[in-house]
Amino acid sequence: MTTKKNKMDQSLSNTSQSRSVDRKTIEKNRRIQMKALSSELNALLPQTSRAPLTLPDQLDEAANYIKKLQVNMEKMTERKRKLAATGSSSMSSSVDVSVPKRLPKIEIQETGSILHIFLVTSVEHKFIFYEIISVLSDESGAEITHAGSSTVDDTVFHTLHCKVEDCDYGASSRISETQLLHFAGIAIYASISLANDAEADDETPFTYEQNPEKGPEGWSKINPHWKVCNNGKLQSPIDLTNARVSLIHDEAWRREYKPAPAVIMNRGHDVMVSWKGDAGKLTIREMEFKLVQCHWHSPSEHTVNGTRYDLELHMVHTSARGRIAVIGVLYKLGKPNEFLTRLLDGLKTVGKEEKDLGIVDPRTIRFQTKKFYRYIGSLTVPPCTEGVIWTVVKRVNTISVEQIAALRNAVDDGYETNSRPVQDTNGRPVWFFDPNIIRV
Repeated sequence: MTTKKNKMDQSLSNTSQSRSVDRKTIEKNRRIQMKALSSELNALLPQTSRAPLTLPDQLDEAANYIKKLQVNMEKMTERKRKLAATGSSSMSSSVDVSVPKRLPKIEIQETGSILHIFLVTSVEHKFIFYEIISVLSDESGAEITHAGSSTVDDTVFHTLHCKVEDCDYGASSRISETQLLHFAGIAIYASISLANDAEADDETPFTYEQNPEKGPEGWSKINPHWKVCNNGKLQSPIDLTNARVSLIHDEAWRREYKPAPAVIMNRGHDVMVSWKGDAGKLTIREMEFKLVQCHWHSPSEHTVNGTRYDLELHMVHTSARGRIAVIGVLYKLGKPNEFLTRLLDGLKTVGKEEKDLGIVDPRTIRFQTKKFYRYIGSLTVPPCTEGVIWTVVKRVNTISVEQIAALRNAVDDGYETNSRPVQDTNGRPVWFFDPNIIRV
C-alpha cells in the first residue's frame, strides 16, 4: 500500500512540474508574441524621435494612423470616381471633379519623418513620377516605402510614401512641391533636346514679318522638320509674369567661363559669336553644358509682365548628350555694353564667312546671377527644337543706341527686327529663383 501511495505522489508531483513548465512556456511565448506585435506596431507608426510608447498607446495611435490613411484613400477614390463619371454621364457642370487644370500637380503631407506625396500627371508626363522617386533617393537620401499609380482616362494619379532623415526643421523643409517639380522637369524635358537640331543657318527662307506663309505663324509650313514651331506645346519665348511663377530658393546653377578663340559671322537673321575653343561651362543640377555661341535679338523676345525690352542676348550651351541650355540677358537703352564695345570692329565688317576675333572672354558678358526665371521651352528660331532649359536673368542691363544700330546693320535686310512673338505657356511651370526667399 505504501509503495502504491508513493508512486501516486510521484505521479502527481511530475504532473504539477509539467504544468508549471507548460505555464512558463506559454508565458514565454506570450511575451515573444507581444514583443513581435509591439515591433510591428512601431514599424507601422510614423517614426519620430520621441520616447517609445506603451502598447495600449501604440494600439491607439496605430488605429488613428490607419484611419487617416483610409480617409486619404477614400478621397482619392472619390476623386477618380468623379473623374471617370464625367466621361460616361451627363454630370452637372457644378460638380467639382478635383482634377487640376494645369498638370502636373503635386501635394506633400508630412507625418514625422514620413512624407506622403500625391502627384497628378497626364499619361504623357507620367515619367515625372519616376524622376521624383530618383530625386528623393539620390538628392535627399529618402527611403521609399511605397509607390503606386492608377490611370483614369488620360490622367494618372500617383502616390508615394517615403522616409526622410530627421532634421532640425522637419522632413519637408528639405523637399518642397516646387523643388520636386523643378528637378524632375529639368531632367525630363531636357532629355528631349537634341543639339544636332541646330538653329537655322544663313540664307534661310523664314522671316519675322506678319506673313502667314513665311512669318512666325507659318514657319511650320516652310519645312516639314519645322512642324513643332506651330504645333509644339513647349515653345519660346514667353511672357514671364509674376502671377504665374513659383518661388524657389536653390543653388540652381554655376557658371565657369574662360577666354577662348572665337569667330563672328552674319547668319542672315542674326549675328553670332561662336567659340572655337573651350570657353567654359554652365552647370545646372550637376548637368554640365559647354558654352558654344551667343547671338542677339532686337527687340527682346522674352517679355516681363508684358514689357518688351530693347535687346536680348542668348548664350547657347550644349551638353555631351546633346541637351541645350540657354541664358537670356535683357537690355534697355543706356550706357554702352562692355562686351559689344569690344566686338564693335568685328561687327562693322562682319559677313557670311566666319571672321576671326582672336581670344574672346565670355566673362565680359556681365550680368547679375542671383535672381532669374527658369522654364522649359524651345529654340526661338526654326527648327524650334523643344526641351531647352531657359534661364532668363531678372536684372536688365544697358546698351547704347549706337550698339543696337550696329547689330541691326550687320544682319540681312528684313531682319533688323528679329524677335519671335510671345508663345502660349500651355500650363507650363515657370520658376523664379531668389536667394532672399526664406525657407519655411
